[in-house]
Amino acid sequence: MADSMAFVNTLPLAIKAGWGIWIAWAAAQVMWYRRARVAAAPVVQAPKPAPVARRRPEPRPEPSPEPRVVRQESAPASPDAEPSSSLPMIDLSDILAAADQPSAREARLPRQTGSILGLDPRPSSN
Repeated sequence: MADSMAFVNTLPLAIKAGWGIWIAWAAAQVMWYRRARVAAAPVVQAPKPAPVARRRPEPRPEPSPEPRVVRQESAPASPDAEPSSSLPMIDLSDILAAADQPSAREARLPRQTGSILGLDPRPSSN
């Protein structure tokens, strides 16, 4: 045994690597063959039971319609009265003031561009 190990150790590394690759290829072929053989085997299925005759469902009684609730409309308000609303008043002055300002594109100002790690510290020339 020691003589055969000494002989293998004297062989170049390329030959030993080739043997290793050849053995790995043979093992892969054996696994592929076994898998293909198992997949090609006929699958035995359990016999299906005979269909069972079902009885017809009994007709269900029709549900009686519930009486519909009719809402009474309130009397129309006079045209001079302010509409009463339960919603709060919204102050739009900030939004309208921001809309009146020119945008950065119109003002030809440099814009900062985004990056994966955050904003680039140098403004772009676009």
